[in-house]
Amino acid sequence: MAGGEPASVTGTVTYRERIALTPEAVVEVQLLDVSVADASAKLVAEQTIRPQHQVPIPFELTYDPALIDERFTYAVRATIRERGRLMFTTDRSYRVLTRGSPSHVDLVLVRTSN
Repeated sequence: MAGGEPASVTGTVTYRERIALTPEAVVEVQLLDVSVADASAKLVAEQTIRPQHQVPIPFELTYDPALIDERFTYAVRATIRERGRLMFTTDRSYRVLTRGSPSHVDLVLVRTSN
């Protein structure tokens, strides 16, 4: 990594429904630069997890600190897919790293209407 020692955002992914994940479940967690309104978020880091157990599922997004600008806004989003079908997603912004935001977040995903 160009900025020296890597840093990380940690947390967990969970949901409230009483539904067990299947062995085909894939959790995708992304650290995004969401500073520019009306523009696509810029990917800073991502992790794909094939969970070996049910929720909560821990994650760690490792990133280069040189990519983080204290003036910008960053957020973590996550999805859970089974056999390619979106099952759960974040429905709110989980801000991290800058502007007084933490480096640990516990994400609560919601069921999609599939």
